[in-house]
Amino acid sequence: MNEPQHTQPFTVDLWLDAEVSDKQRLRATELFTITLIEHLGDASLVWPSYQAFLRILQTQGSGSAETIDVENLSDAERHLFESWRLAETAALECVFGPHRHMGEGLYEIKARW
Repeated sequence: MNEPQHTQPFTVDLWLDAEVSDKQRLRATELFTITLIEHLGDASLVWPSYQAFLRILQTQGSGSAETIDVENLSDAERHLFESWRLAETAALECVFGPHRHMGEGLYEIKARW
């Protein structure tokens, strides 16, 4: 199993309802983190992949992954973009299920070091 989040080179902040208990919040964050790591292959890849994904969104000028035309991306950008989207989707489904409601699934990832 993967290391606990406190030893990862990044932190995840899930935006959950106020009524979610601290224990539930911690478990959801752990599941999200573990799923990202498993899909990307290593904890050291999460932060740089996330940052590269955000740069792609910025340079494409859309601000939304749903409006990105992957045909306009280089092969490397497309690979990274699609890899992140698969990992993100799996992590969100792991925590919120396949049928999220509006506002569910918002998160922030920050570098720990």
